[in-house]
Amino acid sequence: MSEATRIIDALTLQGLPGVGPMRFRALVDHFGSPAAALDASAAEIAAVPEVSPGTPARSLARTLELGAEGTAARSDAVRNACEVQERCASGGIAAIVYGTAGYPARLRHLKDPPPVLFALGRTRLLQRRCVAIVGSRRATAYGRRVARGLGAAWAGRGRCVVSGMAMGIDAEAHRGALPGPTAAVLGSGVDVVSPPRNRALYRKIVECAVVVSEFAPGVRAEPHHFPRRNRIIAALARDVIIVEASRRSGALITAEIALDLGREVLAVPGPIDRPNSEGTNRLIADGAKIVVETAPDDVMQDTVRLPEEPDLREILSALPPSPVTVEEAARLSRRDPEEVGPLLTILEIRGHLTPTRDGRVMRTPGRGSMAVREGAA
Repeated sequence: MSEATRIIDALTLQGLPGVGPMRFRALVDHFGSPAAALDASAAEIAAVPEVSPGTPARSLARTLELGAEGTAARSDAVRNACEVQERCASGGIAAIVYGTAGYPARLRHLKDPPPVLFALGRTRLLQRRCVAIVGSRRATAYGRRVARGLGAAWAGRGRCVVSGMAMGIDAEAHRGALPGPTAAVLGSGVDVVSPPRNRALYRKIVECAVVVSEFAPGVRAEPHHFPRRNRIIAALARDVIIVEASRRSGALITAEIALDLGREVLAVPGPIDRPNSEGTNRLIADGAKIVVETAPDDVMQDTVRLPEEPDLREILSALPPSPVTVEEAARLSRRDPEEVGPLLTILEIRGHLTPTRDGRVMRTPGRGSMAVREGAA
C-alpha cells in the first residue's frame, strides 16, 4: 500500500459521521489499520465495544459497510480525503497517521489522540524528549525575557521546546529555542499562519524546526480549536513550564491536562500583585515545582549521560563542535557512510546532535541546566 493510499484511508475513516478521535482510535486499535476498519462488516463493527457509546453501532456499521445510508457519506469522505492528501503533497506537508511508526508515541497517552497529525519541517524532532513552555499572550517584559531564556536553555541541551506560537510567552519560547529544536502546535492548519503577526517566526520555525497541527491544511484558527491544541502540547512534553498565567489563562488548561497525563508541571513565580502571576503562583501553592533559574551552570544528569552503546559513543566522541556531513562523520569515526547515517539519526533523536539548515549535524551546544526546587504544598 502506498503512503498516499494510507493517508487517504485514514482521512476517509476520520471523515465519516460519528467517527471522532476516540472512535478512530478504537477502530484502528481493534482492526489494525484504517483500511481494515473501512473493509469491516456490520457485524464486525458492532462487535467493537468502544464504538457503541454515543453513536449506535448499527448506524456506524452501515456507514462503514457502504449500505444505503452510508454510500453518500462515504463518498463525501473519500472526496474530501483525496483533496486533503493532494494539498499535503503539493505543499510538502507530512501527514502522520495514528498507529504508524512515525506517529509520536507520547500522543498515544491521550484518550483522544489526533487521527492524523500534519507537520511542516523536521518531523523527527517530535520523537525527541520535549519540554513545553507556555503562558500568557499579554506577557510582561519579565515574562518574555524568562521565556526566551528558558527556550534557549532547554533547546541548547537538545530538548525540543514545544509551544503554541501565540503572541507573548509562546512566541518568546520559540525565539529562544531557535535555531535549535522547537515545535509549534497550531490551532489552524500548518499552512495557515496564526496569528498573522508571527509570520516571520513561523517561517523560521518551518525552516529550522517543525510546525504541527491536527487540523487539515487550509483550516483557519477558531476559538474552540485551542483547547484541542493544548492537549497536544501537554501530551508531547515530558515537562510543562508555565511562565505567566492569569486565573483564566489557557496555559492553566494545558497544565491541568499535563497533570492528568502524569507530566511534571513547573511554574515561574511572579509578583503577587500582578494578574499575570495569579495562575502561576497558585500552581506553586498547589505543589508545582518552582523554576528558579533559566540557565544555571550545573548540568542535569539525565541530559548529559553519554549513550551506552559503544558505536554511538565512538561516533559522538569523534565529532567536532562544528557542523559536519554524514561523509565527514564517517571519515572522522573511520566507518562507512551507510553505517554512520542511521547512527547519527539515533543521536539526533536522543538530543546529542542538532541538525543545521544545510543538512549537516553538529554536537548539541550549550548544555546548561534548569534548577528547580519543590514548591510548597
